[in-house]
Amino acid sequence: MNCSNKTLKTSKQPLISLNNVTVSFENLTALKDISFTINKNDYLYIIGPNGAGKSTLIRLLTGLLKPSEGTLEIIANSIGYLPQVLNHKPNFPITVNEVIYSGFKKQSLIMKKSDLELINFWLEKMKIPNVGNTLMSTLSGGQQQRVFLIRALIANHDVLILDEPTSALDPSFRKFFYEIINEIHENGTTIIFITHDINESLSKRQVLYLDQKIEFFGCYEDFEKLVGGHKHV
Repeated sequence: MNCSNKTLKTSKQPLISLNNVTVSFENLTALKDISFTINKNDYLYIIGPNGAGKSTLIRLLTGLLKPSEGTLEIIANSIGYLPQVLNHKPNFPITVNEVIYSGFKKQSLIMKKSDLELINFWLEKMKIPNVGNTLMSTLSGGQQQRVFLIRALIANHDVLILDEPTSALDPSFRKFFYEIINEIHENGTTIIFITHDINESLSKRQVLYLDQKIEFFGCYEDFEKLVGGHKHV
């Protein structure tokens, strides 16, 4: 699939492949007969109504759940995940630097100067400088989201899954956020972006419209022509 020669350097190198995957919980079928492949450097938006199975699909891709039927093959060396709800204890005495450092692939008891410089670089880039020694509990929800995004980015995962990442961000920061994600995508990271925010950012991207089963998988422009785009999300 080639939605844009500029943004989708399609190499046809599979990183994640689902074949006839069904997920059932007792009498409830969350996903039914799902088949699709994510290739290296794809940029895929996953959209669909509440209860469509998006959270179940994320749990599959992050290894928290196994298919009831079908096969899931993950070829990627590493997958990063930024959840919609940040799971941390609000009163836990942990600093911004410590949260970000926990995302490093290689850690030591004492943080190296080069590691601290890299953290400071990303804090500056995310427009929250000089908060490294600040307790996470004192930051706003949007600032915390930026910190956890840095933690997800800093490990240089092959694939990065973003679950409604703009929900806690200030509207003024969202455009810049999309620019950051576009930048890391152009540098080789495969992006899976779960969202309800249908806007111009989807243009020339791949879209998977999910409602227990796959209703559409292709370029956003084709999705908009076939089913009316945002009217069905």
